[in-house]
Amino acid sequence: MEKTIMDGTFWLALVGAASWLPQIISWFYSWIAKPRLRFVPEDKTEIGFTSLGPIFNQSFAISTSRKDALIERITLAIVHESGAKHDFYWKFLDERGAEITSTTGDRAEFRKNQPAIALKISVLGLTEKKIGFQDLFYQNKLTSCFRPAQEREIYLEKTKVANYQQETIKTKEFLDMLDFIKSGFYWIEGKYDVYLRVYETSLRKPHIEHYKFELSKNDIGRMEKNIEITQESLKDLVLYKGKDLKEWPQRFYNWVNPSFYRAK
Repeated sequence: MEKTIMDGTFWLALVGAASWLPQIISWFYSWIAKPRLRFVPEDKTEIGFTSLGPIFNQSFAISTSRKDALIERITLAIVHESGAKHDFYWKFLDERGAEITSTTGDRAEFRKNQPAIALKISVLGLTEKKIGFQDLFYQNKLTSCFRPAQEREIYLEKTKVANYQQETIKTKEFLDMLDFIKSGFYWIEGKYDVYLRVYETSLRKPHIEHYKFELSKNDIGRMEKNIEITQESLKDLVLYKGKDLKEWPQRFYNWVNPSFYRAK
């Protein structure tokens, strides 16, 4: 009788343990699983040149399978067919919001903009983001040109030079900065390869995807006009310093939108 009771207890314990087995397996899988990312690009990209330098903005639908993903950094290596290579880093995330249509038929889309610090992607659905990429090397170089020009302006102002604003934009330091803006424009006609690198917290190596786009002669001509616009906008910082923003000239940058697609 005692043996029968012990056997019954044993089998009950075994059944109880077996009921936990699926949950244990699930916990173990969650522990060892790694996210599998996928970036699906919009078929057009947005490329420009502004006071921030070369700009590359691209919208993606992003998904992950197996496990939620936490993205800490995204970079782009943009390589021209000539071999010229430039690195871009994410700076902002733009999320699409509601869209309204006016009585005239014009449509306006509201977007939520935020600094690119980290991005959480869930296995439960797609995340749509417009990611703004900028060339930090260019920006650091521009800053190193801007400081001497700014220091020269402060000196002329303190020494009460007549029309110090006009004199500032004629100084060697300021002209060197304007020259750098012209020489720093590196978009050229031709085909480009884009290597997207995504740094996710649980992945040892970056997730990499490969895309392509092409810039035409007209694209380059359109963006080259931004060189002068950028130079003039920097002059505005001096010439209109202290004035109401309503008095500042309105300057608009030109953008191009070539086809953007996954490399085969």
